[in-house]
Amino acid sequence: MMECSQALLAIFWLLLSWVSSEDKVMQNPLSLVVHEGDTVTLNCSYEVVNFRSLLWYKQEKKAPIFLFTLTSSGIEKKSGRLSSILDKKDLFSILNITATQTRDSAVYLCAVEAQCSLVTCSLNSNSTAEALQL
Repeated sequence: MMECSQALLAIFWLLLSWVSSEDKVMQNPLSLVVHEGDTVTLNCSYEVVNFRSLLWYKQEKKAPIFLFTLTSSGIEKKSGRLSSILDKKDLFSILNITATQTRDSAVYLCAVEAQCSLVTCSLNSNSTAEALQL
């Protein structure tokens, strides 16, 4: 029982974005290690000219599973032990996981959607995938 409560969780978080080359999406911290029962906060900040929404996903083995879409500041979205909020003034979002469990081990994705046309937006070729281990 003691081993189970001290089990380390491995949660990976990646970044996906469909924005223009001038737009940026950044994550921090880049790496974390947490124990079962801890609370974790994942940060996603952005600099997007025509911001439309910010999306969170969880990916375990196959295709990502949708968690939240955030379009308005200050409105917290919740699903079980997960919650997220968007701050459009300071250009960031957080994803909180409370009372972490081993089943929370996954890849967490932050994506930004911009309002644009095919002329003004393209897949950001400078995007990098950062992994966050919790």
